[in-house]
Amino acid sequence: MGIEDYHVLGLVGEGSFGKVYKGRKKNSFQTVAMKFILKHGKTEKDLHNLRQEIEILRKLKHENIIEMLDAFETPQEFCVVTEFAQGELFEVLEDDKCLPEEQVQAIAKQLVKALHYLHSNRIIHRDMKPQNILISSGSVVKLCDFGFARAMSVNTVVLRSIKGTPLYMAPELVQEQPYNHTADLWSLGVILQVSNFLV
Repeated sequence: MGIEDYHVLGLVGEGSFGKVYKGRKKNSFQTVAMKFILKHGKTEKDLHNLRQEIEILRKLKHENIIEMLDAFETPQEFCVVTEFAQGELFEVLEDDKCLPEEQVQAIAKQLVKALHYLHSNRIIHRDMKPQNILISSGSVVKLCDFGFARAMSVNTVVLRSIKGTPLYMAPELVQEQPYNHTADLWSLGVILQVSNFLV
């Protein structure tokens, strides 16, 4: 499949990585998110990491992890097509400041399920933050953006490279110490605290 199989409906957001558009698969009612990432200015290592993100996403199937529906590559860019989720937890928190306790419990429970699935598959997300947590219809939480994710081999016990957003990073990451999947759990705890979830 390629870009010709989709209608691009409008810009949803953009960042240093590229742009995200809302789209629709042709001859269907399926609404999708289309993440376009320009290759220009990227190193070979960057391109390798992008392909790694795509391969990680391709294998993941969980109700609380954004599902990749399609992916294709042109000489100029990558395009990753995923299910469309309504908005970021970050935006909700900016608008509402805090959420009712029952909603907080539901969000936390879903994130724990998502992380358990990842960690059971020996994948560490490494960039847990409210901007990477989407809320779809029916308040279903979807964890996304695996640009910093890394699959751990069966023999890998700890990783050493620094990835992630400093505000949510575990101490061992900041101190450049070995770390494992528990770094994601630390980040989840920080997300709950800074979001005024824990009062």
